[in-house]
Amino acid sequence: MSETSTENTEKAIDPGARRGELDVCPVCGSSVHPQAYFCSHCTNYFCFICRSRVTSSDVLLQCVNRDCEYFGKMVCTQCDLSQTTEEQPFLYKEPTDGYWPAWLLVCVLLSIYVTWQTTFLLGGLAFLALYPGLSYLLQAAGLNIFGKERSVEFPRSKTEYSCVRCAQAAKLITLSQKT
Repeated sequence: MSETSTENTEKAIDPGARRGELDVCPVCGSSVHPQAYFCSHCTNYFCFICRSRVTSSDVLLQCVNRDCEYFGKMVCTQCDLSQTTEEQPFLYKEPTDGYWPAWLLVCVLLSIYVTWQTTFLLGGLAFLALYPGLSYLLQAAGLNIFGKERSVEFPRSKTEYSCVRCAQAAKLITLSQKT
């Protein structure tokens, strides 16, 4: 009696244990091969493990290990969970615009005013002192005159799928939609 209870708990714990009647289509009830995941009678696909119907919008997996008994069988992601790992974030520098057009306009207007009040030479010197000279000091002080680079960080994660039976890599597949 203890052996039977141990076998029942092993079957309940086994994530790759198949469920339902294996020789009957879970969608239409017609007879299918026990290793099938497609019913030719109703043309529906179903998960090899849980026997639930899958559509073209569902994510499906196939084992790629030729030695595994689940090789080539379609398994839904509800039966075969993925492992998500965090990767180093992707960093890049993004340029931002500065206020140089407005600053240029202010410097030109101030140099025109200086030129009108004094001479053309002093107006030109005022422009050269204001635009490149004062601009450099304002930029160094933290005011965004000529633009800056902003660091942008994108978090990345990697999702890996493995076979529920042999723990080898599994590939994602999609069903082609009928046209």
